[in-house]
Amino acid sequence: MPSRRVCQILIATGLLLAGISPRQANAAEPGLFTFINRGEVGTLDPNRMSWLQDIRLGYALWEGLYALDPQTLEPVPGVAERIDLSADKTVYTFHLRDSAKWSNGERVTSADFIFAWRRMLREPGDYTYLLHYIRGAKAYEQAFAADPSRADFSAVGIAAPDQRTLVVTLEHPVTFFPDICAFPVTFPLNEKSMEPFGRRDEKTGRISYDERFTRPPDLVGNGPFKLTRWEFKGLLRMEQNEHYWDRPHVRSQAIEQYSAENPMAGFLKYETGTVDWLAEITGDLASDLREQGRTDLKVFPGFGTYFYSINCNAKLPGGAENPMRDPRVRAALSRAINRQPIVKNITRLGEPAASHYIPPGIFPNYESPEAQGYDPRAAAKLLADAGYPGGRGFPGLTLLYNNEGHHGLVAQFVAKQWQRALGISVQLEGVEIKTFRERLHNKDYHIARASWIGDYNDPSTFTDKYLSSSLNNDSAWFNPRYDELCAAAAREPDAMARLKLLSRAEAILLDETPIIPIYHYVNAYLIRDGVSGIPLHPRNMINFKSVQGRH
Repeated sequence: MPSRRVCQILIATGLLLAGISPRQANAAEPGLFTFINRGEVGTLDPNRMSWLQDIRLGYALWEGLYALDPQTLEPVPGVAERIDLSADKTVYTFHLRDSAKWSNGERVTSADFIFAWRRMLREPGDYTYLLHYIRGAKAYEQAFAADPSRADFSAVGIAAPDQRTLVVTLEHPVTFFPDICAFPVTFPLNEKSMEPFGRRDEKTGRISYDERFTRPPDLVGNGPFKLTRWEFKGLLRMEQNEHYWDRPHVRSQAIEQYSAENPMAGFLKYETGTVDWLAEITGDLASDLREQGRTDLKVFPGFGTYFYSINCNAKLPGGAENPMRDPRVRAALSRAINRQPIVKNITRLGEPAASHYIPPGIFPNYESPEAQGYDPRAAAKLLADAGYPGGRGFPGLTLLYNNEGHHGLVAQFVAKQWQRALGISVQLEGVEIKTFRERLHNKDYHIARASWIGDYNDPSTFTDKYLSSSLNNDSAWFNPRYDELCAAAAREPDAMARLKLLSRAEAILLDETPIIPIYHYVNAYLIRDGVSGIPLHPRNMINFKSVQGRH
């Protein structure tokens, strides 16, 4: 029997169906695919993309030297039709397609990649560290930050012998470099179209770009689609790029992304036929639909972990001493949490409770390190050893989360466990998603809900997040030995040996506890019959080029 919640939804759905569905307005449009993304899009600037929903659209509007295979998500030739690799596997020579063009009809050239990559080093984004595998890239970034007039880009291993050839020299062999070349950090940019939005700092000579260049009609991309409409918390529409080199294989004429104020609103849009695909469904609704046996609900293993991020700075926002600077306090917080009731009673989609950061089993031959699980007695002792027996003298902390989904319920449960096991009280603070993103990134929090979904098929997509040089390192936790192990793994030519190095790095992360793993993700979609091109792949990414809706 459907739950009360689902019955209420079905009643509301019936009332909506009695009227005119929003989908009826465009039901006759051939070749249209509609969906609701994982959340609101934050940016369409490849330099700034970090969240999954942004990256998804990035693959529709741009294309890198490599692209993603629609089914396996492995890197395949994109803008580059041929790639030569030197015998020592450090020099890639990319031969660009003559037919590769921008959405304004101009040719894509090697200079477009150099412009984008140089900009990424001059205006670092969350993923700039992925370019540090290129010879001299990190040194150039640091030199430019110190004194732009003294930074010499010619020392960076990026060269363009001609407009159709790009030569990239790495510091050492990088087995997953093709994956990086299929990721937004390496997408090309059209410099000419961005010039009107550039602002030069007269003192330093640095040029920054207003994000208005990512708005229609000014966004110039080279992917299978072009952006034609973008309303804040409203409709985002993309139409086929008539200049895309592989246009005959683009299966949709247009794609529309709808917004939803909350999960229920998104579900109603799906039920009333407004959208073909609901890209994420969670909470009671998802578990209730699963129990009903809905065949259009697809639940499958994920490629990421839900965890709590701990601010490891010496001072908390506001200037107070941070008790969580002590790893014993962080470990106490972790060991006081029983994850099983969370996945059994709150998330309810079969998520594995987590004691690791990297989801076990998703990378062949990677052996997860030992981890310490739920042990409230050990947690209480750790807190006492840190100087807070029974929680006495422990300062008030706040647990930050965004209001969407079940984050609030998880936070309430965790706070009760900390009170019971450790004798400490934690205040809960729910905020809207944009504020949450900014505060997490700026480390303006005490403890915050967080997550990480891998970007490419290598464990380093997880471990690199907590390098001291990573702007994705939201915990402000730094460990020289961790950096050394990750660097050694990046240089290690033996596949098994490098996996062991990364496992040792993860062991340090788990031991020092800048994050508290809660559970590993599963993916849950609602997909209509007749929709094709959306793989049930753990990486939770799609290539819109191959997606086709019902019409």
